[in-house]
Amino acid sequence: MRPASEDEIKRWDELVSANPDGGDPLQGRAFAETKARFGWKPFYGLLTVGESEVAVLHLIRNVSGLGELWYAPKGPGITAVGQFEKYIDLKRQHAGHAFLLKSEPQILKSAEAEAALRRQKLVKARDIQFNQTATVLVDLKPSEDDIIASFKQKARYNVRYAEKHGITVEVAESTEANWRQMYALMQATQARAGFYLRDYSYFETFWKEHAKRGSGQLFFAKLEDQVLAGVFAAFVGKKGLYKDGGSTREHSNFQAPYLLQWEVMRWLKSKGIETYDLHGVPPADRLEDETHPLHSLVLFKTGFNAEVTEYIGTWDLPLSPAYGRWRKYGERLAMIYSHRIKKQLFY
Repeated sequence: MRPASEDEIKRWDELVSANPDGGDPLQGRAFAETKARFGWKPFYGLLTVGESEVAVLHLIRNVSGLGELWYAPKGPGITAVGQFEKYIDLKRQHAGHAFLLKSEPQILKSAEAEAALRRQKLVKARDIQFNQTATVLVDLKPSEDDIIASFKQKARYNVRYAEKHGITVEVAESTEANWRQMYALMQATQARAGFYLRDYSYFETFWKEHAKRGSGQLFFAKLEDQVLAGVFAAFVGKKGLYKDGGSTREHSNFQAPYLLQWEVMRWLKSKGIETYDLHGVPPADRLEDETHPLHSLVLFKTGFNAEVTEYIGTWDLPLSPAYGRWRKYGERLAMIYSHRIKKQLFY
């Protein structure tokens, strides 16, 4: 793997979009620059696979006493086990100061794929990105009529119901007031659902970087002048991602989030996006589990596509004996320190 040139970094999203997996927003330039503000150093590299090159973003972080941790978020951008094994071999041969490589290839889950990775001495790790285990993908290539016809009947009904009751969707401007409004919607959702929410500075940086580079857009669903729900969608090449969302409980009976997601899909389609990732659901074997804390989210997202796509997840490649200490206590301590002291997530 060679470092990308200055010119290649400038057109990084174009290179990522040409990868075998079609690219991913979390392999994009805006995400790299966001993480650079929060303790990570981006490394833009080109991996030779056959007669072509794959653009791979790595995020590097020095861990005191252990060495460098390399992380390829939603990467490398390949879909075949054989190609991934080549990538692993190259990193093993050129470990440098790294004690660990974390990777998240977009390889579909199968017993055969997992067995192949274990033969390479990789270790299954806790998944970092929510959509790395299982997610719902909406195909935006068909006509709008065919796309909405593919939704479950209840989702179609809720889209039309929201329209009938005066809900409108706005492509929002990149302003401080709108960023604050979006974060307030996320806080309202967090208060109901109880999940951990990063502080405002992280989201503001993420949203601004993506808006500045033309790889992200904010949307609001409104009833007259009242904002009821918001979505920030990130995109690279032909792939879009429902990155962030939030809503109030007010007028929830009007089903604003359904119309909002449909209008986001229409907007992305108009920009040439072919796949919209709804950013994660529980594994397929837990979709019917009504006790799962995300069950209501499952019902919402699978309304747009009942099929769940599962990937092999996040895998560790140990590169030095220090990995044993990381696995035993280092990662846990690093995450506690980031959460309690720095008020941020480690990854």
